[in-house]
Amino acid sequence: MLMSIKDRTPALTRISNSDFQWGNRTFIIGILNVTPDSFSGDGVGADIDAAIARAKQLVMEGADIIDVGGESTRPGAPEVTSGEEITRVVPVIRKLASEIEVPISVDTYKSEVADAAVRAGASMINSVYGLKRDPKLAEVASRLNVPIILTSSQRDNPATDIIKAILADLGSAVSEAESAGIKRENIIVDPGFGFGKTVVQNLELLKRLDEFRCLGKPILLGTSRKSTIGKILGDVPLDQRLFGTVATTVISIMNGADIVRVHDVKENVQAARMTDAVIRCSLMGENQFHKVYLSLGSNLGDRLSNLESAVKLLRERISIARISPVYQTEPVGVTEQPKFLNMVVEVCTVLAPGELLLFLKDIEQQLGRGSAGSEAPRPIDIDILFYDTLVMTNESLVIPHPRLSQRAFVLVPLHNLVPDLVHPVLKKTVREMLSALNNPLGVEFYRCNLPNL
Repeated sequence: MLMSIKDRTPALTRISNSDFQWGNRTFIIGILNVTPDSFSGDGVGADIDAAIARAKQLVMEGADIIDVGGESTRPGAPEVTSGEEITRVVPVIRKLASEIEVPISVDTYKSEVADAAVRAGASMINSVYGLKRDPKLAEVASRLNVPIILTSSQRDNPATDIIKAILADLGSAVSEAESAGIKRENIIVDPGFGFGKTVVQNLELLKRLDEFRCLGKPILLGTSRKSTIGKILGDVPLDQRLFGTVATTVISIMNGADIVRVHDVKENVQAARMTDAVIRCSLMGENQFHKVYLSLGSNLGDRLSNLESAVKLLRERISIARISPVYQTEPVGVTEQPKFLNMVVEVCTVLAPGELLLFLKDIEQQLGRGSAGSEAPRPIDIDILFYDTLVMTNESLVIPHPRLSQRAFVLVPLHNLVPDLVHPVLKKTVREMLSALNNPLGVEFYRCNLPNL
């Protein structure tokens, strides 16, 4: 299967007047339930003043988006008519839009509600049933040009192989959304923690969250106070699920979440910032960490296992923020040799360029690479592509990598992570360099991610 350029994860999504740069840090959605029967017990009902006060508190605690919901999504909750839901959410959204600066999302799967909410001041739609319950929802998001969150629910169709089922469900929803004219950068996916999944399936979803990267969309996860947490902690009530929720927030970020949706914003913001500092180098003004992009390739032995081993060895001294999908490519130069598997990793390190190079060479030797030339077959090859915006040239190391702009097998996985990263010498983005190649799509998509990372 070939991945087209348009299927890569977008670098940013504009929500209202804010640019959400994916990958730089984790974003927090604060939940505002204007319902009388919220499962979490925090619904403010018809009290608009209470809703406004609650929203302002969430913003003060660090919420990047406020998600307003007028119908409970707990299992067994009675359905609410579009008219009633509009009555609940529109007055709150209209008042909020004039009093807070962060974007407002409307939590609904009904096209009429979404249309009214966006016209009242909402700038994003959060559909907990994707486009299944109301296909007209896609037309509303397209016409009003707002981002939409597509959630995978198995309540109407329980699944055995849950990851396969979610991937198929979200893949279908994304295709439907794009066919309706929704811009690719306006689509966010949510695998749907809860929503018809068993406890075991929810844990598997959390553990394998990074597999949904192959959809090429930012990933949202909402675990806050859900029943799986309560059951694992010994059937604890809703008001005792904070620590369990924070744990799932940390795990989800480490496994690839771009956004988390929570009730308790302050505590989850702190957890997210700490986790970001470890995996994304987001240190709020600290400069000792460097962001580096590495290219990994293998065409001898168990190629996938070689890549996996290399990543594990990298983790011994540096923090890995993100990993691209794996791609299979034809060899360059010496063509009479096996095909390569290639990938790119984004890392954070305190190592200077020379120290990093020695570390990478040591990994290559540990995994069996000899002294053969750069175009010879090898079990592993690790190259430094970018080191912050550093430009350097000496006998042993050139940064940025001198041939990266000519190599589709580097640019395709790099584009998956940072399409708008600018080459400090060529002054071109990764997207522009890839588009300039004669056959950039001659790189074969191999799999979403490494199986054991």
